[in-house]
Amino acid sequence: MRKLSSQSLGIAVTTLSTNTKLKEAIQKGKLELSKKVTSTILETLEANPTNQQLLVKRLCLFNPLVNIKKPTTAKEALDNLATATKQYADGAINESQPRTIEAVSNSYGKGYEITELEERISKLEGLSNVE
Repeated sequence: MRKLSSQSLGIAVTTLSTNTKLKEAIQKGKLELSKKVTSTILETLEANPTNQQLLVKRLCLFNPLVNIKKPTTAKEALDNLATATKQYADGAINESQPRTIEAVSNSYGKGYEITELEERISKLEGLSNVE
């Protein structure tokens, strides 16, 4: 990333990484640009309620939180999925949230299973080498 930035600015990579005044000026410029963009977006949103609704949905500002825990086992990942399914059935969360949790839980479960199988195979191979 630094190389790309230094090339676009026409300066050496070392200058970009060692010159504190230059770093501060770049950070200040980024902050000012961010403020201007944010201000423009907010002005646009003020004039258009449809855009406000789209932004709120996109940022998930009013989605209720799903009550799940960070899994450490495949069973805990499955428990999270069961919790999300129950909350969806109760109308506490929207339909996209359980789908996301399902995808993450399935990936976690598959990874856990593969790791466990590899460990078992390694142990079995170790036992067969001893005999």
